Amino acid sequence: MDDISRKREKLERCPPGHPGRYLALFDLANGLRDRYEKEREIDDLNESTTVHRDALKLRPAENEKSDRPKSLQHLAFCLSLRYDELGAVDDLEEAITLQREALALRPSGRPGRDVCLYNLGYYLRMRFEEQAEVCDLEEAIQLLRAALELRPCGNQQWYPTLRQLILCLSHRYKNQGRVADLTELLTLGQAAVEPRFRGHADYAVSLHNFACNFMRRYAETAAITDLEVSIELHRAALELCTPGSRDRSLTLHELTLCLSTRYDKLGMVADLEGAIEFGRAALKFLTRRHPSRGEYLHNLAFNLRKRFVKQAAMQDLEEAIELLRTAVKLCPTGRLDRSSSLHELVFCLSRRRDEYRVVGDLEGAVTLGREVLELCPQGHPNRASFLHILAQCLADRFRQQPTAADLDEAIVLEQEALDVL
Repeated sequence: MDDISRKREKLERCPPGHPGRYLALFDLANGLRDRYEKEREIDDLNESTTVHRDALKLRPAENEKSDRPKSLQHLAFCLSLRYDELGAVDDLEEAITLQREALALRPSGRPGRDVCLYNLGYYLRMRFEEQAEVCDLEEAIQLLRAALELRPCGNQQWYPTLRQLILCLSHRYKNQGRVADLTELLTLGQAAVEPRFRGHADYAVSLHNFACNFMRRYAETAAITDLEVSIELHRAALELCTPGSRDRSLTLHELTLCLSTRYDKLGMVADLEGAIEFGRAALKFLTRRHPSRGEYLHNLAFNLRKRFVKQAAMQDLEEAIELLRTAVKLCPTGRLDRSSSLHELVFCLSRRRDEYRVVGDLEGAVTLGREVLELCPQGHPNRASFLHILAQCLADRFRQQPTAADLDEAIVLEQEALDVL
């Protein structure tokens, strides 16, 4: 007889009104949730949620054993798991409501308050990622700071609490660009990657996040030492990532970006070669429908185009064009980030025509150049560059097939580009 069957039998021996029924319901619900986490059968999670609701009904008010906040907390956790699995926002909303009540029943000084603070902060961070309400993020940060105070370094839950706070501060930095947040992220990140935590399951992720924050500071200050540290940390994280893991793909991708940036800065060909190698490796982890596939394709094509400019190897330009065509197909029409891949594709087609006179490249470049311009309205930071490229394509077409309309449009576009600058 398995564990769940034994718990069901125990519940049968505790009919409604029996003093042991609450505990029997609670144990069965937790057993079903544990089995769900191992086997991922949604029926187990649904039943666990239902059984936890039944248990909660038996504890309408707080008692000396703190059963109600415990039941509230476990039901909220099941709902959060179901939200992760199915994406039903109502589950997340209810989890937050239940966890707020649990926290209210565990005031300062009561055991278990740290768990309530952490869980509510965690759920609010999830809702911020869904709805982008800054108030959720601000509250999550406050709650996690409070939880961290109750879980000092050495506490078993200090590390995951620190990681959640780092994640929330990272979201706020991306959202608001506060330098103070980035400074704190680097301080907290340093604590998370101390060698004594090397055996922790999330250590590689902490290294990855720490590296990303150095890259962010490099973007702010252009201090080459920050870029160097970011690269070394990503390499260290890569050594710890298991083959085939999502974390490995992300680290490969970020390492690609760092090496490509250092190549732009210092011109070391080894960095460009590394960026291409790691970019190919990162792409292998993504399915054809993965939401990041277009971005990874774009970055690999971008680096191949750089190598073509450096070494004039036609196969690099050809591969870049094919990768960019695929990236454009994966990015829906009207999306602003589509313009980046279109811009690169226009540039590559123009280069191929300039170098090798490939039939159709000029017409393709003009057509795509017009689409890029539509995606970059007045005020877009790259509009001047796109205006110039389309103007050059039209001027090339005029030289090939003298049509006054092409020349007139090219002049108008170049004038607008100058006005923007």
